[in-house]
Amino acid sequence: MDHYLIQPHQTILVLNATYEPINFTDWKRAVVLLLKEKAQLLSSRVIRLVNYIKIPFYKIMTHKPSRSMIYERDDHTCQYCGAKKHLTIDHVIPRSRGGQDTWENMVVACSTCNTKKGNTLLEQTGMKLRRVPKPMGNKMIVKLNKSNVDEWKDYTFI
Repeated sequence: MDHYLIQPHQTILVLNATYEPINFTDWKRAVVLLLKEKAQLLSSRVIRLVNYIKIPFYKIMTHKPSRSMIYERDDHTCQYCGAKKHLTIDHVIPRSRGGQDTWENMVVACSTCNTKKGNTLLEQTGMKLRRVPKPMGNKMIVKLNKSNVDEWKDYTFI
């Protein structure tokens, strides 16, 4: 009856059979995996799959940027002025000028800076990025490193 030890209404870390972090799930799905004996409980916030799931390397390391991942990468901070309110996504090279939806071209910007920059290139505005936008690495490792759940720290491997 391990499933009774899962913390209700919490996010649960899912490890592969080799103890590598592969996903996060909600507590209900974790209980189902435990009841079906597809996972074993390691702690109240961590389960481990019984059978190894092969995940192709390209799926782990390559992923398209999403709004939430851009916000996470940029720490929910405007990359021009450092503001933390009224945030949007800005294309460094505007889409109307050929800019793409890539990690290197999308940053978090407050609405004031985004409006100021508008449809122009950075060189034309005199604005500067606080840091160069780069692709996020493995999103599982990034989320684990930023989390404050002590039970998950043992599985960061960094």
